[in-house]
Amino acid sequence: MAQQIENKIIITGMSEGIVLKGVKRKLLDAGLDATYSRPLANFLKEYEETAAVFVIYLSDDVSAMNEAIVYINDLVKAHETDLVIIGDLGERTEVLQSVPDVRITEWVERPLDMDAFVKLIKKLIKIRESRASGKSILIVDDDPTYARMVREWLKDDYQVFVVTSGMQAISFLMKRKVDLVLLDYEMPVTTGTQVLRMLRSEPETKDIHIVFLTGVGDESSVKEVIALKPEGYILKSTTKSDLMKWIKVFFANKA
Repeated sequence: MAQQIENKIIITGMSEGIVLKGVKRKLLDAGLDATYSRPLANFLKEYEETAAVFVIYLSDDVSAMNEAIVYINDLVKAHETDLVIIGDLGERTEVLQSVPDVRITEWVERPLDMDAFVKLIKKLIKIRESRASGKSILIVDDDPTYARMVREWLKDDYQVFVVTSGMQAISFLMKRKVDLVLLDYEMPVTTGTQVLRMLRSEPETKDIHIVFLTGVGDESSVKEVIALKPEGYILKSTTKSDLMKWIKVFFANKA
């Protein structure tokens, strides 16, 4: 289920001064779709579904950009968007202290080498297009550490999305289709079985392929899940190679 995606590069910083105008012009001259956004949620939200890369240009006052970094980081995690931050080493330390879970794809130090920067952005776009032409997977798990690990296992071969609750999964899947959902069984508020039942009850989501990826392996839980007829039931104790092999065979059988 390949999806057509847009490849906008969204540049943000405290102001669109000479440097950011130069960055945007260089990207546009290279044939890339670049635009500047003010570092405020109501402006950045406009690009939630179309951004391929967010570029944050830091200035002396890193704290003034914290709100934008947090908001963009949430978008990056939800939509598998790339995040490039331009700044010096001191600013990098400040960012990591204020937003410890920030998912930075690349950190670029000043002074900025424009040609190398454009080459980097082109590489990220190419990787994104390659992933989008293949299969997409949604990981649903309330343990962000485990979800990130599985994402790292899969991201070079598939377009991978991550959500950390059952309701986030339902909301995501009502708006966007994926080829496979890896669903945790034991989650607070909305459990994996509840998520599966809700998805099966809606015409828009009833045919989505769902596999449980869980640490729960007792007989009664397994029987409850199997009765709902998911595509599979995999324990979290599985190795990276075994999970990769299982998914590869699964998609081959669905071809």
